[in-house]
Amino acid sequence: MEQIIKCKSLVAIYQGDKLLLDGPHILEVNTIRNQPFHIKIEQLGVRTIIITSGKDVSVFDLYAILTRIERLLMLFDGVFIPLSELKFSESDTVDENRLISCQNNLIKMRLSYFSSADFCNYSVDKLLKFDTVLTAELFCKWEQLLDELDVVHQMYLYSLSDSKITVDVKCAFLIELAEPLIEIVKEHTKLFSSLTPGARGTSLKNCLDALITKYGVDIFSRELSSDYESILQIMVNSRIKIMHIKRKQNGLYFNGNESILYILKMNLLYRKIMFEMLNIEEVNYKDNLLRCVSRLDKWSSVLEKFLLKISK
Repeated sequence: MEQIIKCKSLVAIYQGDKLLLDGPHILEVNTIRNQPFHIKIEQLGVRTIIITSGKDVSVFDLYAILTRIERLLMLFDGVFIPLSELKFSESDTVDENRLISCQNNLIKMRLSYFSSADFCNYSVDKLLKFDTVLTAELFCKWEQLLDELDVVHQMYLYSLSDSKITVDVKCAFLIELAEPLIEIVKEHTKLFSSLTPGARGTSLKNCLDALITKYGVDIFSRELSSDYESILQIMVNSRIKIMHIKRKQNGLYFNGNESILYILKMNLLYRKIMFEMLNIEEVNYKDNLLRCVSRLDKWSSVLEKFLLKISK
C-alpha cells in the first residue's frame, strides 16, 4: 500500500506579471472546524499564504485548506492571483524529494478555474481587504457555505475563468445560477419563502427579479430605472439561447460586449449575496461596489448602446 505523504507546513506564493499587490496586509487565524491549522497571510507586492499543523498531516489536507482560502479571497478580490510557487516542508515521515514531487503534481493538476479571465482585474474589481474581515469564525462559515454550494460555486468560477468557453455561454451559466442562489438565500434567511425554483416552480425570470430587487439595486440601478422588464426577459433569452437551435430562438439577447458587461454585473451580485450569507456588513465594501458599478456602466458605452437598442 502506497505511503500517505505527510508534513507540517505548506507555503504558497502568489504574484502576476505587471501586478503589484497592495499592502502591507498581515493576518493570522486558526481554523476551528475539524483538524486545527494555523493560517498566516502576508501581502506586500506579492501574497504569501502559510498553513501549518502541530503534527504531520496529509499534504492533501493542507492543500484543501489552501484552496478554500483561495476561493474566499477570490470573492474579496474579484480575481484569482496566479500561484507562482507551492512548497511542502517539515515532514517526520518522508524525504524532501517526495514532498517536491507531490507539490509539482498538485500544481500540474490544478483546476483551470483558478486562472481568471482577462476581464477580471484586481485593481478595479476588489471589494474587500482580507485583513479587515477574515476571522476564524468567518472562515468556518465559508467552509460550511462552500460545502452547501457544491457545484454551484464551481459553475460560478468557471464562468469567470480564462477557459475557452465563449462569453455568451459564460453569461448564460451565471444567469442560470439565480435559481440555486434563491435556494441558498432561503436556507440562510427568512427571505423568498414563496419562491420554489425548479422545473414547474418559480421561473428563472422571477428568481432573477427577486435577487436583483433585494441584493442588486445598486448594481442594476440603471436597468431598474429603464425598461427593466425587457432587460429581465433578455437575460432569460440569453440563458435559453444555449438550449435551442438558432431558428427556435426568439427575442433579443446579449451580444458579445453585453455578455461581458452582465458577466461582471452578475459577478458583483453573486459576491454580494455570498457576503450577506457570511454576515459581512455592507458598510465594509459598499464604496468599492459603487465604484465598480460606475466603471461598468461607463465601460465603452456598452450599457448606453444596450439601453438605446431595447428602447427602439
